[in-house]
Amino acid sequence: MNAAAALDTLGACAAYARHRLPRLEADLLVRQAAGVPRAHLYAFRERSMRPAPSAVVRDWIARREAGEPVAYILGEREFWGLNLEVAPGAMVPRPDTETLVAAALPLVQANAKVLDVGTGCGAVALAIASERPLADIVATDIDADCVALARRNAERCGVAVRTRLADGFAGMVERFDVIVSNPPYVAAADPHLERGDLRFEPQRALVGGATGLEFLTRLVAEAPRHLEPGGWLAVEHGHAQGPAVAVLFRQAGFARMETRRDLAGHPRVTLGRQP
Repeated sequence: MNAAAALDTLGACAAYARHRLPRLEADLLVRQAAGVPRAHLYAFRERSMRPAPSAVVRDWIARREAGEPVAYILGEREFWGLNLEVAPGAMVPRPDTETLVAAALPLVQANAKVLDVGTGCGAVALAIASERPLADIVATDIDADCVALARRNAERCGVAVRTRLADGFAGMVERFDVIVSNPPYVAAADPHLERGDLRFEPQRALVGGATGLEFLTRLVAEAPRHLEPGGWLAVEHGHAQGPAVAVLFRQAGFARMETRRDLAGHPRVTLGRQP
């Protein structure tokens, strides 16, 4: 179907989108533009489309073809069953990051104090809060827009999370039972940064330094001073960074270390306990 094709029915819009994008992405964008359930794309193909939604379909498909993440186009993303607002200033939550939530939850007792460093849109902190509503959870980020976004998402999801503007542990005097973080861990020269969705996401949320380990090195080294005795640290990292992160944990004095694998079976999360 050519670009000038008339998108005057739901079926025409769906066909136009599917010709250019994977079916799941195409159907998601069309049903959101049309304001209908996905089943309507199959059951009501002849339904007339007004010019405004049809124009939205063209615009959204063009943006996705250019590589813009679907989450930024729609302004939302599901994570751990929560419908979160997302914006270009914050990294899009990935399914693999649910591995971090799953690893942290057994460590979080009902009234635990939890810190999420580099919260972005608040995904990890809010997921934990949704499962541990009595826990005292603090979510920090170096970017004021991300802090505001995390605060909006807490209100949107109806969960209690305290938000704070901070660079890592700067200005932090509290101690916590559990610290979690999905920090920047991509190397500055990684070619993936110039491909696909990553081109549209904020570099500060992705790049952890020249090797990718610089921010993690600082985070792991400083964490013990902000943990209660027996407290836990859990961090996400690159699939090939597990051995290097384990060394950082040992150097910082952590014990009972474990590595958790993501949905693809790659080492993705390392956690350890403060003696």
